Amino acid sequence: MSGSESIKTVLIIGTLDTKGEECLFIRDLVRQYGLEAVVADPGPLGEPLMAGDISRQEVARKAGYDLAKLVATRDKGKIIQTMTDGLTAWVSELYREGKIHGVIAVGGGQGTAIGTAAMQGLPLGFPKVMVSTIAAGDMKPFLRTKDIAVFPSVTDVFGLNYVFRQILENAVHAVLGMVKGYRPLHKGDKKVIGATAFGVVTPGLMKMKRLLEDRHFEMILFHATGTGGTVMEEMAAAGYFDGVLDWTTHEIVDEVGGGIFAPGGKRLDVLSRLRVPWLIAPGAIDYICREGYDLLPPRWKKRKHIVHNANITLVRATAAEMVRAANFLARKVNKAAGPVVILLPLKGFSEPNAVGKPFYDPQADRQFIDALKTAVKKEIGIFEIDAHINDEAFIREAFLQMMDMLDKPNVLR
Repeated sequence: MSGSESIKTVLIIGTLDTKGEECLFIRDLVRQYGLEAVVADPGPLGEPLMAGDISRQEVARKAGYDLAKLVATRDKGKIIQTMTDGLTAWVSELYREGKIHGVIAVGGGQGTAIGTAAMQGLPLGFPKVMVSTIAAGDMKPFLRTKDIAVFPSVTDVFGLNYVFRQILENAVHAVLGMVKGYRPLHKGDKKVIGATAFGVVTPGLMKMKRLLEDRHFEMILFHATGTGGTVMEEMAAAGYFDGVLDWTTHEIVDEVGGGIFAPGGKRLDVLSRLRVPWLIAPGAIDYICREGYDLLPPRWKKRKHIVHNANITLVRATAAEMVRAANFLARKVNKAAGPVVILLPLKGFSEPNAVGKPFYDPQADRQFIDALKTAVKKEIGIFEIDAHINDEAFIREAFLQMMDMLDKPNVLR
Protein backbone atom coordinates (compact mmCIF):
# COMPACT_ATOMS: atom_id res chain seq x y z
CA MET A 1 0.00 0.00 0.00
CA SER A 2 1.75 3.14 -1.17
CA GLY A 3 1.56 6.41 0.73
CA SER A 4 4.88 7.97 -0.19
CA GLU A 5 5.36 11.70 -0.43
CA SER A 6 6.15 11.49 -4.15
CA ILE A 7 3.06 9.54 -5.19
CA LYS A 8 -0.28 10.38 -3.61
CA THR A 9 -2.87 7.69 -3.00
CA VAL A 10 -6.64 7.70 -3.49
CA LEU A 11 -8.75 5.27 -1.47
CA ILE A 12 -11.63 3.77 -3.48
CA ILE A 13 -14.60 2.36 -1.57
CA GLY A 14 -17.18 0.05 -3.13
CA THR A 15 -18.93 -3.24 -2.45
CA LEU A 16 -17.03 -5.35 -4.94
CA ASP A 17 -19.68 -8.07 -5.26
CA THR A 18 -21.91 -5.60 -7.14
CA LYS A 19 -19.68 -2.56 -7.85
CA GLY A 20 -16.46 -4.31 -8.89
CA GLU A 21 -16.60 -3.16 -12.50
CA GLU A 22 -17.09 0.46 -11.46
CA CYS A 23 -14.28 0.35 -8.88
CA LEU A 24 -11.91 -1.21 -11.40
CA PHE A 25 -12.71 1.62 -13.83
CA ILE A 26 -12.03 4.23 -11.13
CA ARG A 27 -8.79 2.52 -10.07
CA ASP A 28 -7.43 2.38 -13.62
CA LEU A 29 -8.34 6.01 -14.26
CA VAL A 30 -6.62 7.16 -11.05
CA ARG A 31 -3.47 5.26 -12.01
CA GLN A 32 -3.65 6.60 -15.54
CA TYR A 33 -3.13 10.07 -14.06
CA GLY A 34 -0.05 8.97 -12.13
CA LEU A 35 -1.55 8.49 -8.67
CA GLU A 36 -1.76 5.30 -6.66
CA ALA A 37 -5.10 3.67 -5.85
CA VAL A 38 -6.17 1.44 -2.97
CA VAL A 39 -9.52 -0.37 -3.15
CA ALA A 40 -11.45 -1.27 0.01
CA ASP A 41 -14.33 -3.77 -0.12
CA PRO A 42 -17.01 -3.50 2.59
CA GLY A 43 -19.39 -5.83 0.70
CA PRO A 44 -20.22 -8.67 3.10
CA LEU A 45 -22.23 -11.08 1.00
CA GLY A 46 -21.48 -12.06 -2.63
CA GLU A 47 -18.12 -12.98 -4.13
CA PRO A 48 -16.15 -9.91 -5.26
CA LEU A 49 -15.83 -9.25 -8.98
CA MET A 50 -12.25 -8.04 -8.41
CA ALA A 51 -9.73 -8.40 -5.61
CA GLY A 52 -9.67 -5.51 -3.18
CA ASP A 53 -6.47 -4.25 -1.59
CA ILE A 54 -8.43 -4.28 1.67
CA SER A 55 -10.64 -7.36 1.48
CA ARG A 56 -14.07 -7.76 3.01
CA GLN A 57 -12.54 -10.26 5.47
CA GLU A 58 -10.06 -7.60 6.59
CA VAL A 59 -12.84 -5.04 6.95
CA ALA A 60 -14.82 -7.40 9.21
CA ARG A 61 -11.71 -8.28 11.26
CA LYS A 62 -11.04 -4.60 11.85
CA ALA A 63 -14.39 -4.48 13.68
CA GLY A 64 -13.52 -7.61 15.67
CA TYR A 65 -15.48 -10.19 13.66
CA ASP A 66 -14.78 -13.19 11.48
CA LEU A 67 -16.67 -12.54 8.23
CA ALA A 68 -18.01 -16.08 7.79
CA LYS A 69 -19.37 -16.16 11.34
CA LEU A 70 -20.80 -12.66 10.94
CA VAL A 71 -22.65 -13.59 7.74
CA ALA A 72 -23.91 -16.79 9.36
CA THR A 73 -25.89 -14.72 11.87
CA ARG A 74 -28.15 -13.60 8.99
CA ASP A 75 -28.71 -10.39 10.95
CA LYS A 76 -28.52 -7.88 8.11
CA GLY A 77 -28.50 -4.83 10.38
CA LYS A 78 -25.64 -6.21 12.45
CA ILE A 79 -23.72 -7.28 9.35
CA ILE A 80 -23.94 -3.86 7.69
CA GLN A 81 -23.10 -2.00 10.90
CA THR A 82 -20.08 -4.23 11.51
CA MET A 83 -18.75 -3.67 8.00
CA THR A 84 -19.36 0.06 8.38
CA ASP A 85 -17.46 0.12 11.68
CA GLY A 86 -14.60 -1.89 10.22
CA LEU A 87 -14.31 0.32 7.15
CA THR A 88 -14.46 3.47 9.27
CA ALA A 89 -11.59 2.15 11.39
CA TRP A 90 -9.57 1.37 8.26
CA VAL A 91 -10.13 4.83 6.78
CA SER A 92 -9.17 6.59 10.02
CA GLU A 93 -6.03 4.47 10.38
CA LEU A 94 -4.91 5.04 6.79
CA TYR A 95 -5.42 8.78 7.21
CA ARG A 96 -3.53 8.94 10.52
CA GLU A 97 -0.60 7.06 8.99
CA GLY A 98 -0.52 9.37 5.97
CA LYS A 99 -1.21 6.52 3.55
CA ILE A 100 -4.17 8.10 1.77
CA HIS A 101 -4.66 11.60 0.38
CA GLY A 102 -8.26 11.42 -0.82
CA VAL A 103 -11.31 9.14 -0.82
CA ILE A 104 -13.90 8.32 -3.49
CA ALA A 105 -16.81 5.94 -2.94
CA VAL A 106 -19.49 4.64 -5.29
CA GLY A 107 -22.76 2.99 -4.35
CA GLY A 108 -26.50 2.77 -4.09
CA GLY A 109 -28.40 3.37 -0.87
CA GLN A 110 -26.42 0.88 1.22
CA GLY A 111 -23.10 1.78 -0.37
CA THR A 112 -23.78 5.46 0.22
CA ALA A 113 -24.55 4.82 3.89
CA ILE A 114 -21.34 2.81 4.36
CA GLY A 115 -19.11 5.11 2.30
CA THR A 116 -20.22 8.39 3.85
CA ALA A 117 -20.08 6.92 7.37
CA ALA A 118 -16.46 5.94 6.78
CA MET A 119 -15.67 9.52 5.72
CA GLN A 120 -17.01 11.05 8.94
CA GLY A 121 -13.69 10.59 10.73
CA LEU A 122 -11.78 12.59 8.12
CA PRO A 123 -11.07 16.27 8.78
CA LEU A 124 -12.70 19.21 7.03
CA GLY A 125 -10.98 19.95 3.76
CA PHE A 126 -9.65 16.43 3.22
CA PRO A 127 -10.79 15.28 -0.26
CA LYS A 128 -13.99 13.22 -0.05
CA VAL A 129 -16.23 12.29 -3.00
CA MET A 130 -19.37 10.11 -3.04
CA VAL A 131 -20.97 8.93 -6.30
CA SER A 132 -24.49 7.95 -5.30
CA THR A 133 -27.78 6.80 -6.75
CA ILE A 134 -29.67 8.65 -4.00
CA ALA A 135 -27.95 12.02 -4.32
CA ALA A 136 -31.16 13.70 -5.51
CA GLY A 137 -32.90 12.83 -2.23
CA ASP A 138 -32.37 13.94 1.36
CA MET A 139 -28.63 13.52 1.96
CA LYS A 140 -28.60 15.09 5.43
CA PRO A 141 -28.43 11.75 7.31
CA PHE A 142 -25.47 10.70 5.15
CA LEU A 143 -23.43 13.89 4.97
CA ARG A 144 -24.14 14.98 8.55
CA THR A 145 -21.57 17.69 9.24
CA LYS A 146 -18.85 16.78 6.73
CA ASP A 147 -17.80 18.41 3.45
CA ILE A 148 -18.43 15.39 1.23
CA ALA A 149 -18.76 16.25 -2.46
CA VAL A 150 -21.69 14.26 -3.85
CA PHE A 151 -22.08 13.28 -7.51
CA PRO A 152 -25.51 12.03 -8.58
CA SER A 153 -25.00 8.84 -10.55
CA VAL A 154 -27.95 9.81 -12.84
CA THR A 155 -28.22 6.18 -13.98
CA ASP A 156 -28.34 3.25 -11.59
CA VAL A 157 -24.94 1.89 -10.56
CA PHE A 158 -25.29 -1.33 -12.49
CA GLY A 159 -22.20 -1.76 -14.61
CA LEU A 160 -20.70 0.70 -17.08
CA ASN A 161 -22.39 2.49 -19.94
CA TYR A 162 -21.51 5.60 -21.92
CA VAL A 163 -23.48 7.87 -19.55
CA PHE A 164 -22.17 6.47 -16.27
CA ARG A 165 -18.58 6.38 -17.53
CA GLN A 166 -18.76 10.15 -17.98
CA ILE A 167 -20.19 10.60 -14.46
CA LEU A 168 -17.40 8.48 -12.98
CA GLU A 169 -14.75 10.30 -15.00
CA ASN A 170 -15.99 13.65 -13.72
CA ALA A 171 -16.00 12.39 -10.14
CA VAL A 172 -12.48 10.99 -10.48
CA HIS A 173 -11.24 14.25 -12.02
CA ALA A 174 -12.79 16.08 -9.07
CA VAL A 175 -11.08 13.98 -6.42
CA LEU A 176 -7.76 14.09 -8.29
CA GLY A 177 -7.93 17.88 -8.44
CA MET A 178 -8.69 18.01 -4.72
CA VAL A 179 -5.83 15.65 -3.90
CA LYS A 180 -3.30 17.58 -5.95
CA GLY A 181 -4.35 20.92 -4.46
CA TYR A 182 -5.11 19.85 -0.88
CA ARG A 183 -3.57 21.69 2.04
CA PRO A 184 -4.61 20.99 5.65
CA LEU A 185 -6.70 23.75 7.23
CA HIS A 186 -4.58 26.46 8.80
CA LYS A 187 -6.20 29.10 10.95
CA GLY A 188 -3.58 31.76 10.46
CA ASP A 189 -2.85 34.74 12.69
CA LYS A 190 -6.33 36.28 12.86
CA LYS A 191 -8.77 35.48 15.62
CA VAL A 192 -11.89 33.79 14.30
CA ILE A 193 -15.55 34.11 15.27
CA GLY A 194 -18.07 31.44 14.25
CA ALA A 195 -21.65 32.63 13.70
CA THR A 196 -25.01 31.19 12.70
CA ALA A 197 -26.85 33.08 9.98
CA PHE A 198 -30.02 33.47 7.92
CA GLY A 199 -30.88 35.91 5.16
CA VAL A 200 -33.36 37.71 7.42
CA VAL A 201 -30.55 38.75 9.78
CA THR A 202 -27.86 39.25 7.15
CA PRO A 203 -28.00 43.10 7.20
CA GLY A 204 -26.97 43.08 10.85
CA LEU A 205 -24.31 40.43 10.36
CA MET A 206 -22.76 42.45 7.54
CA LYS A 207 -22.34 45.35 9.99
CA MET A 208 -20.89 42.95 12.56
CA LYS A 209 -18.45 41.60 9.99
CA ARG A 210 -17.10 45.09 9.30
CA LEU A 211 -16.63 45.78 13.03
CA LEU A 212 -14.80 42.48 13.51
CA GLU A 213 -12.60 42.96 10.48
CA ASP A 214 -11.58 46.40 11.78
CA ARG A 215 -10.23 44.54 14.83
CA HIS A 216 -8.47 41.97 12.57
CA PHE A 217 -10.96 39.21 13.26
CA GLU A 218 -12.36 36.82 10.69
CA MET A 219 -16.01 35.73 10.82
CA ILE A 220 -17.21 32.38 9.47
CA LEU A 221 -20.97 31.99 8.97
CA PHE A 222 -23.07 28.83 9.15
CA HIS A 223 -26.54 28.72 7.59
CA ALA A 224 -29.02 27.67 10.28
CA THR A 225 -30.82 25.07 8.19
CA GLY A 226 -30.68 22.06 10.49
CA THR A 227 -26.98 21.22 10.26
CA GLY A 228 -25.34 24.66 10.26
CA GLY A 229 -25.52 25.15 14.00
CA THR A 230 -24.27 21.64 14.65
CA VAL A 231 -21.31 22.10 12.31
CA MET A 232 -20.43 25.35 14.04
CA GLU A 233 -20.54 23.65 17.44
CA GLU A 234 -18.32 20.80 16.27
CA MET A 235 -15.79 23.23 14.83
CA ALA A 236 -15.86 25.27 18.04
CA ALA A 237 -15.11 22.10 20.00
CA ALA A 238 -12.22 21.34 17.63
CA GLY A 239 -10.67 24.73 18.41
CA TYR A 240 -11.40 26.57 15.17
CA PHE A 241 -12.95 29.62 16.88
CA ASP A 242 -11.97 32.16 19.50
CA GLY A 243 -15.62 33.09 20.05
CA VAL A 244 -19.12 32.13 18.92
CA LEU A 245 -21.98 34.41 17.85
CA ASP A 246 -25.03 32.17 17.92
CA TRP A 247 -26.90 34.85 16.03
CA THR A 248 -29.59 32.69 14.45
CA THR A 249 -31.15 30.23 16.88
CA HIS A 250 -33.96 29.61 14.40
CA GLU A 251 -33.26 25.87 14.39
CA ILE A 252 -34.60 25.71 17.96
CA VAL A 253 -38.06 26.99 17.05
CA ASP A 254 -38.12 24.54 14.14
CA GLU A 255 -37.21 21.81 16.62
CA VAL A 256 -40.05 22.58 19.05
CA GLY A 257 -42.54 23.68 16.40
CA GLY A 258 -42.27 20.97 13.76
CA GLY A 259 -40.17 22.82 11.18
CA ILE A 260 -38.13 21.33 8.36
CA PHE A 261 -34.82 22.65 9.74
CA ALA A 262 -35.04 20.93 13.11
CA PRO A 263 -31.47 20.06 14.16
CA GLY A 264 -32.29 17.36 16.70
CA GLY A 265 -32.53 17.76 20.45
CA LYS A 266 -28.76 17.99 20.96
CA ARG A 267 -28.40 21.51 19.54
CA LEU A 268 -26.39 23.70 21.97
CA ASP A 269 -25.15 20.69 23.94
CA VAL A 270 -21.57 21.02 22.66
CA LEU A 271 -21.41 24.79 23.13
CA SER A 272 -22.67 24.47 26.69
CA ARG A 273 -19.65 22.28 27.54
CA LEU A 274 -17.03 24.63 26.07
CA ARG A 275 -15.19 27.58 27.59
CA VAL A 276 -15.27 29.59 24.37
CA PRO A 277 -17.01 33.02 24.65
CA TRP A 278 -20.60 32.52 23.50
CA LEU A 279 -23.02 35.30 22.61
CA ILE A 280 -26.62 34.41 21.76
CA ALA A 281 -29.01 36.57 19.73
CA PRO A 282 -32.28 34.73 18.94
CA GLY A 283 -32.37 35.58 15.27
CA ALA A 284 -35.35 34.27 13.24
CA ILE A 285 -36.90 32.76 16.37
CA ASP A 286 -40.23 34.31 15.29
CA TYR A 287 -41.15 31.85 12.54
CA ILE A 288 -41.07 28.20 11.56
CA CYS A 289 -39.79 26.95 8.20
CA ARG A 290 -42.13 24.50 6.52
CA GLU A 291 -42.30 22.85 3.11
CA GLY A 292 -43.37 24.57 -0.13
CA TYR A 293 -46.84 26.10 -0.07
CA ASP A 294 -48.33 23.49 -2.44
CA LEU A 295 -47.36 20.73 0.02
CA LEU A 296 -48.24 22.65 3.16
CA PRO A 297 -50.99 20.98 5.25
CA PRO A 298 -54.22 23.04 5.44
CA ARG A 299 -53.85 23.87 9.14
CA TRP A 300 -50.53 25.58 8.44
CA LYS A 301 -51.97 27.54 5.52
CA LYS A 302 -54.49 29.11 7.90
CA ARG A 303 -51.66 30.67 9.90
CA LYS A 304 -49.82 33.88 8.99
CA HIS A 305 -47.19 32.89 6.45
CA ILE A 306 -44.77 34.06 3.75
CA VAL A 307 -43.97 32.00 0.66
CA HIS A 308 -40.16 32.13 0.72
CA ASN A 309 -39.69 30.08 -2.46
CA ALA A 310 -41.16 27.01 -4.16
CA ASN A 311 -39.76 24.70 -1.47
CA ILE A 312 -40.02 26.72 1.75
CA THR A 313 -42.89 28.53 3.46
CA LEU A 314 -42.25 30.69 6.53
CA VAL A 315 -45.01 30.39 9.14
CA ARG A 316 -45.25 32.85 12.02
CA ALA A 317 -44.56 31.09 15.35
CA THR A 318 -47.26 31.26 17.98
CA ALA A 319 -46.60 32.56 21.47
CA ALA A 320 -46.78 28.99 22.81
CA GLU A 321 -44.19 27.79 20.29
CA MET A 322 -41.90 30.68 21.16
CA VAL A 323 -42.22 29.91 24.88
CA ARG A 324 -41.22 26.30 24.16
CA ALA A 325 -38.23 27.61 22.22
CA ALA A 326 -37.31 29.85 25.17
CA ASN A 327 -37.42 26.92 27.58
CA PHE A 328 -35.30 24.76 25.24
CA LEU A 329 -32.73 27.54 24.97
CA ALA A 330 -32.69 28.15 28.72
CA ARG A 331 -32.17 24.47 29.56
CA LYS A 332 -29.04 24.37 27.42
CA VAL A 333 -27.63 27.78 28.38
CA ASN A 334 -28.04 27.03 32.08
CA LYS A 335 -25.44 24.27 31.66
CA ALA A 336 -22.86 26.62 30.13
CA ALA A 337 -19.34 25.95 31.37
CA GLY A 338 -17.91 29.14 29.88
CA PRO A 339 -18.83 32.80 29.49
CA VAL A 340 -22.21 33.36 27.85
CA VAL A 341 -24.31 36.45 27.18
CA ILE A 342 -27.84 36.64 25.72
CA LEU A 343 -28.99 39.79 23.92
CA LEU A 344 -32.69 40.28 23.21
CA PRO A 345 -33.72 42.80 20.51
CA LEU A 346 -37.02 44.36 21.59
CA LYS A 347 -37.99 45.58 18.12
CA GLY A 348 -37.80 42.32 16.24
CA PHE A 349 -35.87 39.10 15.66
CA SER A 350 -35.83 39.09 11.85
CA GLU A 351 -36.47 41.23 8.80
CA PRO A 352 -40.20 40.32 8.56
CA ASN A 353 -40.54 40.68 12.35
CA ALA A 354 -40.58 44.48 12.48
CA VAL A 355 -43.17 47.26 12.70
CA GLY A 356 -45.38 47.13 9.62
CA LYS A 357 -44.00 43.75 8.48
CA PRO A 358 -46.00 40.48 8.19
CA PHE A 359 -44.55 38.77 11.27
CA TYR A 360 -44.74 41.73 13.65
CA ASP A 361 -46.33 40.40 16.84
CA PRO A 362 -44.94 42.18 19.92
CA GLN A 363 -47.19 40.22 22.31
CA ALA A 364 -45.85 36.84 21.20
CA ASP A 365 -42.29 38.17 21.14
CA ARG A 366 -42.71 39.52 24.66
CA GLN A 367 -43.84 36.14 25.92
CA PHE A 368 -40.67 34.61 24.49
CA ILE A 369 -38.51 37.23 26.20
CA ASP A 370 -40.29 36.88 29.54
CA ALA A 371 -40.15 33.08 29.44
CA LEU A 372 -36.45 33.13 28.65
CA LYS A 373 -35.61 35.64 31.37
CA THR A 374 -37.59 33.59 33.90
CA ALA A 375 -35.94 30.29 32.96
CA VAL A 376 -32.32 31.41 32.60
CA LYS A 377 -30.14 31.30 35.71
CA LYS A 378 -29.59 34.68 37.38
CA GLU A 379 -25.80 34.54 37.01
CA ILE A 380 -26.07 34.46 33.21
CA GLY A 381 -26.05 37.87 31.55
CA ILE A 382 -29.28 38.52 29.65
CA PHE A 383 -29.94 42.02 28.32
CA GLU A 384 -32.87 43.65 26.53
CA ILE A 385 -31.80 46.06 23.77
CA ASP A 386 -34.33 48.62 22.52
CA ALA A 387 -33.52 47.95 18.87
CA HIS A 388 -34.16 45.54 16.00
CA ILE A 389 -31.70 42.69 15.50
CA ASN A 390 -30.45 44.35 12.30
CA ASP A 391 -30.08 47.83 13.83
CA GLU A 392 -26.71 49.48 14.36
CA ALA A 393 -27.38 49.88 18.10
CA PHE A 394 -27.95 46.17 18.57
CA ILE A 395 -24.90 45.20 16.51
CA ARG A 396 -22.61 47.56 18.40
CA GLU A 397 -23.80 46.28 21.79
CA ALA A 398 -23.24 42.68 20.68
CA PHE A 399 -19.78 43.57 19.39
CA LEU A 400 -18.81 45.24 22.67
CA GLN A 401 -20.12 42.30 24.71
CA MET A 402 -18.11 39.84 22.61
CA MET A 403 -14.94 41.93 22.89
CA ASP A 404 -15.45 42.12 26.65
CA MET A 405 -15.71 38.33 26.94
CA LEU A 406 -12.65 37.83 24.75
CA ASP A 407 -10.61 40.26 26.86
CA LYS A 408 -11.26 38.44 30.12
CA PRO A 409 -8.14 36.53 31.21
CA ASN A 410 -10.00 33.47 32.51
CA VAL A 411 -11.41 32.57 29.10
CA LEU A 412 -9.85 29.35 27.76
CA ARG A 413 -9.23 29.37 24.03
